[in-house]
Amino acid sequence: MALNPEHLLTFARVARLGSLSAAAGELNLTQPAVSSQLKLLAHAVGEPLFTRHRSGVTLTDAGSALLPHAQALSRVLDGARTVIQERRGLEAGLLRLAASSTIAAGLLPGLLATYHGRHPAVAFHIRQGNTQEVLAALQAGAVEIALIEGPGGPVLPEWQRQVFAHDELVLVGAPGFTPDPSAPLPLIWRERGSGTREVAEQALAAAALVTSSRLELPGTDAVKEAVIQGLGAAILPELRVRRDLEFGVLTRLPLDLPGLRRPLTRVSLETEQLSHAARAFLGVLHGHHSGPTGD
Repeated sequence: MALNPEHLLTFARVARLGSLSAAAGELNLTQPAVSSQLKLLAHAVGEPLFTRHRSGVTLTDAGSALLPHAQALSRVLDGARTVIQERRGLEAGLLRLAASSTIAAGLLPGLLATYHGRHPAVAFHIRQGNTQEVLAALQAGAVEIALIEGPGGPVLPEWQRQVFAHDELVLVGAPGFTPDPSAPLPLIWRERGSGTREVAEQALAAAALVTSSRLELPGTDAVKEAVIQGLGAAILPELRVRRDLEFGVLTRLPLDLPGLRRPLTRVSLETEQLSHAARAFLGVLHGHHSGPTGD
C-alpha cells in the first residue's frame, strides 16, 4: 500500500513530542485527526507503531524502524522550505542572462553593479555574443533573459519582448580618413548575425548609399582596430566608440543617414515564469531606464 507523506510527518511529530495531543496542537489539527492519520499509517505498515499509556505513547519495534525514514522526510522538506525562502528573499540564487556585444560592454557592467549592491548573495552566469547567438542561448534554456540590439527578427510566441533603451549607430573612421565622394564608401563589417550589422544594412539600403565591403570581422573591438589602422570606415554603436571619439582615436564622419537609431530590447519568457533572481534583474533594468529612452 502506498504511504502518505503527511502521515509520515505526523508520525515523526508524535514520536518527537511523545503525545498525540501535543502533536495535534503543533499541527493545528484535532486529536482525532492525528489519531486517524496514525491508524492509516499503521494499516499501511501492517503493524502498530505506538503503544499508548497515560503519559503519552511509546514506539513499537515497527515504529522505531520506521522513525528514521520519517525524520529524514521531515528534514528534506525543511531543507526545501529553507531553499525556497532564501531564493524568494534573494539570499541565494543564480542570475542567468545573455547580452549582445554593445550591451554587454556598454551597459551591462553598470546594471550588474547595481544588482549586486542590492542582492550580493546572487551569483552571475553571463553569456555574450551577437544577437542571434544570444537568442539561441535563450531558446536553448541556457539563460532566462536576453538583451539584444536591433529588431532581432521573429521571436517565439511564448517570449516577451520589451524595449528598454535606444542606441545610435555612427559612421567612424581613423583621424584623417576622407572618403572619396566619387567612389563607393569602403566599409568594415561585423559578422552576419550581428544586430549592429542588420540595422546598418537596412539604413544603407533605404538611403541607396553606394558602399563596398572591404572586410568582415567578428566583434566590435576587431572592427574598431581595423578602422584605427586605416583599412576603412565602419558603422558602430555610439556606446562603444564614445571614448575613442573623445580621445581622438576615431573621428565621426559626416553622414546624413536616417534609421541608425535602434532599440535595445529585452527578450524573455513571461515574468511569472522567471526565477526570483531574473525578476529582480528586470526591476533593475527597467528602473535604470525608467525615463524617456535614450542614449
